[in-house]
Amino acid sequence: GCRICHDECPVLPPPVLQQHEASVAAAAAASADAAASSSATTDGDHDMMNSNNNTGWKQMDAKPKMEKRNSLPSDFTEEETHHNIDRFAIKEVICRNCFTRQSSKTNQCIACKIQFGEYHCSICNLWMSQDEEPYHCEDCGFCRVGGRDNFRHCHDCGMCIDALLFDDHNCKAGKYMSNCPVCQEDLFSSRSASHEMPCGHAIHWHCFRELTSFDTRCPVCKKTAETHEQMAPTWSAMAMGIALQPVPPEMARVVSIVCNDCEVRDENRRWHFLGVQCNECGSFNTTVERTTLMGREAAVFLGDDVNGGSGATGGGDAGGGAGSPALGGAGGSAEMESSAAAAAAAA
Repeated sequence: GCRICHDECPVLPPPVLQQHEASVAAAAAASADAAASSSATTDGDHDMMNSNNNTGWKQMDAKPKMEKRNSLPSDFTEEETHHNIDRFAIKEVICRNCFTRQSSKTNQCIACKIQFGEYHCSICNLWMSQDEEPYHCEDCGFCRVGGRDNFRHCHDCGMCIDALLFDDHNCKAGKYMSNCPVCQEDLFSSRSASHEMPCGHAIHWHCFRELTSFDTRCPVCKKTAETHEQMAPTWSAMAMGIALQPVPPEMARVVSIVCNDCEVRDENRRWHFLGVQCNECGSFNTTVERTTLMGREAAVFLGDDVNGGSGATGGGDAGGGAGSPALGGAGGSAEMESSAAAAAAAA
């Protein structure tokens, strides 16, 4: 264990072996002095001294000397005993096989010659296996995992970037000197893989996958967290849903929107509960800024058939989607009047 945090570790006992040995030596010296002076004491004093010596030996026997390994629980595992320490401040380590105290700048015990780990970094005081392909990055200042050949350090971003994405990544100073917007863990020193969203913000890859299962927007700037090519099938399905589910005249609204992706504003748009599509970039990541008209007044403004109820013409107009041209209100009324006049003449 580490000497810095040895006394606070919940598994390893405090270093009391030296104290126990000192107490045994002191007791032995005391008994020798008592034996030397026993000849000059009375029989009653001699019996009292023997009683005191027996009591002292019983107290010492209450803490028998044993190896530290016997004090570890049978279900001891490394994962259950991790605790926070400053590994750069570690100066010495103790071999868990022979309990020899030695310098931390070695990967082999000086006494029993056992190897501490497959990978060792004397700068970070790190011992681990090669399963995660650890390597030390001098520019980052500590060890990372993933393989040295798979990453390249970007001096502008201050981070090791995937070698396959290095040439196309969005360079931004201090981009990784922040916390993950989902779990709030420091991205720079995190052992988890990071992901760069199209907006330029960074996030843990596992947090990104969990986020996109129910939201496709960046938690910081609210821009779409995936590329437009990846979102095209979703947006097409939303446009089809709007076309198949027209809003009734009583729920019609005329709104002004702003697109969170291209930041373009648009007015006098048809509102739908599934969303309003941006005419500039085709994104459904829009926000309603203001509602201009509501109800039948909005339906008349949009050119919907407010008197036909569930007529085919009204349904088709309302279901035309955000990008479809609205029929003129005057033209629709003239057509209805001519149809009514023809019906009256026939009667």
